[in-house]
Amino acid sequence: MSHTINHLVQHYGALGVFLAAAAEGEIGVLVGGAMAHLGKLNPVAVAIAGWIGSFLSTEAFFHFGRYHRDGRWVAHVKHRRAFAKAMEWIERRPRLFCFGFRFVYGFRVVGPVGIGLSGVNSRTFAIINLVSALVWGIGATMLGWWAGPAVVAWMGKWFDWHDLLIAGAVLLAALLLFILWRSVRPSAPPEQAQPSGD
Repeated sequence: MSHTINHLVQHYGALGVFLAAAAEGEIGVLVGGAMAHLGKLNPVAVAIAGWIGSFLSTEAFFHFGRYHRDGRWVAHVKHRRAFAKAMEWIERRPRLFCFGFRFVYGFRVVGPVGIGLSGVNSRTFAIINLVSALVWGIGATMLGWWAGPAVVAWMGKWFDWHDLLIAGAVLLAALLLFILWRSVRPSAPPEQAQPSGD
């Protein structure tokens, strides 16, 4: 592949880090941290871009799980090998899982989808997600900074920046459309309590 993720980050700066973090995960933030080590990007901007990109994509996965639980895409996620383990951990330690899933390989998608399918309150998840994404963004930036130029050279062999740019733009557009749809959709009337019969 002629164009790689380090080109995305180098040419688009913090925007490239944001798109990569939303579409793929930690790779873009690691490369952003490495570019900051080389003096080509601001490390604070890299961490913030990774934080926001990760937060928004995770919120999107959570809401797809919660409001499209019978959809084809969610059904596909349910069949992933890690999904059963994610649901088991959510049942045991829901808040701890909400914070830590993004730090475990293979749980970036199944984690928030599983949380969306669970009974975790959406506001509680958003708060934990915001803090977790911040810690993750700072940590990945620091790791990229520490690893330095070697990260850029290594990651450049694996990802095409065109794919990441398109995926990030589509993901962001889908998230905005979903938020808009939720804001204009008429809310269901509250359920009335049934007599207990005692």
